[in-house]
Amino acid sequence: MNTQTLPSKRFFTPTPVAIAVSSAMALFVAQAQAETVNLDQIDVVDQVEQEQSYKVEKAASVKYTQPLVDTPKTINIVNEQVLQDQGVTSLEDALRNVSGVSTFGAGEGGGGNVTTADAITIRGFDANGSIYSDGIRDVAGYSRDTFNTEQIEVAKGSNGTVTGKGSAGGSVNLVTKAANLNGDKNSLQASYDQGDTTRLSGDFNKVLDEKSAVRLNIMGQTGGDFWDNGEENYQTLAVAPSYFTLLGDDTDLTVNLMHMQQDNTPVLGMPFDNDAGEPIDEAYWDNFYGLDNVDRSQLEATTLTAIINHGLSDSWALRNQTRFGQTTIESVQSRPLLKDASTVQYYRSSTSTGPSFKTDFSENTMMVNQLDFIGELKTGSVRHDLVVGTEIYQENQKTYGANLTGFSSTLADLETSLANPSLQHSGRVTKGDLTKDATATGIAAYLNNTATLNDQWQLAAGIRAEKYKLEADQTVGRGTSATMVTGSSKADLLSWHTAVNFKPTQNGSIYASLANSQEPNGANLSLSGRSADQVKEYANLDPIEAVTAEIGTKWELFDQKLLLGLAVYQTKKDVYDTVDGALATSGEEENTGVELSVTGQITAEVAITASYTSQDAKVVENTSNPEREGNGLTAAPDESASVWVTYAGEKLTLGAGAEYTSGEEYWRQGAVAFTTGEVTLFNAMAGYQFTDQLSAQINVSNLTDERYVSDYSAWGHFKPGNPRNVKATVKYDF
Repeated sequence: MNTQTLPSKRFFTPTPVAIAVSSAMALFVAQAQAETVNLDQIDVVDQVEQEQSYKVEKAASVKYTQPLVDTPKTINIVNEQVLQDQGVTSLEDALRNVSGVSTFGAGEGGGGNVTTADAITIRGFDANGSIYSDGIRDVAGYSRDTFNTEQIEVAKGSNGTVTGKGSAGGSVNLVTKAANLNGDKNSLQASYDQGDTTRLSGDFNKVLDEKSAVRLNIMGQTGGDFWDNGEENYQTLAVAPSYFTLLGDDTDLTVNLMHMQQDNTPVLGMPFDNDAGEPIDEAYWDNFYGLDNVDRSQLEATTLTAIINHGLSDSWALRNQTRFGQTTIESVQSRPLLKDASTVQYYRSSTSTGPSFKTDFSENTMMVNQLDFIGELKTGSVRHDLVVGTEIYQENQKTYGANLTGFSSTLADLETSLANPSLQHSGRVTKGDLTKDATATGIAAYLNNTATLNDQWQLAAGIRAEKYKLEADQTVGRGTSATMVTGSSKADLLSWHTAVNFKPTQNGSIYASLANSQEPNGANLSLSGRSADQVKEYANLDPIEAVTAEIGTKWELFDQKLLLGLAVYQTKKDVYDTVDGALATSGEEENTGVELSVTGQITAEVAITASYTSQDAKVVENTSNPEREGNGLTAAPDESASVWVTYAGEKLTLGAGAEYTSGEEYWRQGAVAFTTGEVTLFNAMAGYQFTDQLSAQINVSNLTDERYVSDYSAWGHFKPGNPRNVKATVKYDF
């Protein structure tokens, strides 16, 4: 298999971005011993200063009882101020601030799977099933907008006691904006960019009386044709009302509703030259290789959440969160494949009887209830911060095949010129017969405890027991061998973590932690197996387990306004393998790495968020294919880094940053099908505050107009990264 590098890859060579991040962190470390903070003293920071800072004191989840500096694991948080300064409106773009996280496909046998939905790996492991909203899993596959997001939290490493079943690499949690009693605050925002993206949004919080408030977030957007192909378009309409009320002196209620609709004409990808091992020439990147009036991606998503907080005593509180959610997706995307040097085809091979489409006709529903008791107790001189809780959930996913009876074409119609694509066809691809009806149910109980022994030592431990069951009617096999089977998978999951935290000074922590996560067969509402017999074999396997060991240190510097972190970690994950002709959970993947991060204020005017990851992700055991041992993992670059710095004067704000990756490798059947090579992107912004209410901002992404591949599919197509884009935004606060 050919390998193409754009440009040539340099292994273990320090990059300007990596050097800048590391040097800045080394400078901050020098300040550590000089900083002393009294833990018993809580300084009240001005509200405006808090809003402008990039630093977040604590994760939003009640399961984390300690501030970030004393939480013994790596948690990177991208808050609303970072999103605002960078002009970011999607989860994918927001996560570019977090090194060690890749927003690239990793499906189809590990060979890459171009998709318009969020596709996330954390520390080299697939995390698509570990995306959460306010601590509740969102299993549907779509592109998430941040219009109603307060902050984005990335918890790295095995984390089963907090999230339950899930990824070895970590999880992503989006924190929702909610009504509050902090005063009336309203804003309107409008933006336009070179991709003809027009976006209008509003955020309105109104205090009704001393006990209640309402908030409304709205958004409308259209455009996104960054390569000027004349067809690509993404339309979104969304509304998110929220209501807060005090039901009594010790009880409050929050009700959040979110409804979003998307109607997109996406570009799945462009033809990839598999023989040469490289993308088609850049001269063709502004062509539209989709099928007019056929390619589409439509979404309707609704969630309703009720949260009750009740104070039981001075030391204990109850929190109950209930959510109902429903997401419907209808997506049809054609697959352009290169037939020869000048011809594109839309069928897989000469033996095909029709076109190849990537389709997603699915309906996802969920009902979840989480009950937490959060409190403190003392045993002698030891203080225990406790979270005791239960979770019960039901998730259902129905998927449907594609009905091509209304689509009229021949194979000859599905060939076109590479230079001037134009296809002859009529009709549409519609939803076909039911191919899967899967229902997962689960119940869990958990306990997390942080014991503060004295001013220097803390011990943390947790355990979560979960019963999981998946029942599915699911089509397995392909073509004439396809058949509907009824299968089930049951698992008793036991997650745990333990950690010790030492505070040499009041503003610093040194910790060591060990934690696991478990992923049962069918965790993402799909039974494994390509035949009825295989479905039964997989159902009898133990859950896949991952264990993460991490040693790290965190320091609060510059009057607690900046948080510096360093961690060394190793994650080992079981994988399904074949031993002596029988399926088993015996293979293993591993990722060992080091991460650095810094977030917050250097001075009152200068803010920074930066991170750097160096990792070695690989297959360490594969009984069925021993030759694959030592191979890397898809979407796990050896090095990645990001840095973003802003200077905020009285009226003028200037910002600049960069993102770096040493190269994304896409593995297919034990070999590298393609590697992107190292990529460095530069970004900048300038903002001006005309009045207390009116401000304007210019953001430039990919400042040097770098040409690079952002995703690759084993089917033979790729997706280019966006070219340079200038975006203008006007905001009015009142």
